[in-house]
Amino acid sequence: MEHTTEFDNQALLSAVERMGRENSRESRETVLDAVISSAQFLAPVNILAPEEAAVAGGEGTAVQFQLLPNQENQPFFPAFTSWEELRKLCGPKNQQTLLLSFDNYAAMILRDNRAAGFVIDPFGCCLSFDRAMVEHLVKRKADQGQ
Repeated sequence: MEHTTEFDNQALLSAVERMGRENSRESRETVLDAVISSAQFLAPVNILAPEEAAVAGGEGTAVQFQLLPNQENQPFFPAFTSWEELRKLCGPKNQQTLLLSFDNYAAMILRDNRAAGFVIDPFGCCLSFDRAMVEHLVKRKADQGQ
């Protein structure tokens, strides 16, 4: 069964496209604001049923998030802005996904030292956010009262 979850990242995608053209401070700030305030991302996951989770040493339903290595072989959570971008990773097969926000990624990264950060559309625009940048953006969002 194909997922029909609707979400719209047009504000972020337009900002990324503008940043690519201009590479100005203002265009970079617009991208960051879209990432922390409105963007929603497809996260590829494996959802384990309670029986499978018990075999893996857990209890209840378990969700395993995929990590992709960057060029320095540091693991990053992939975050996809569209089904088309996700297909660049998994091809036509049905991939289990969760719809996550920046806050979800930030919580996972700051809680789990295995991940070095997250990367938006790793086979497209490839915007990486390392742990220090995520911490900065969490503070920025709190300062903005969002």
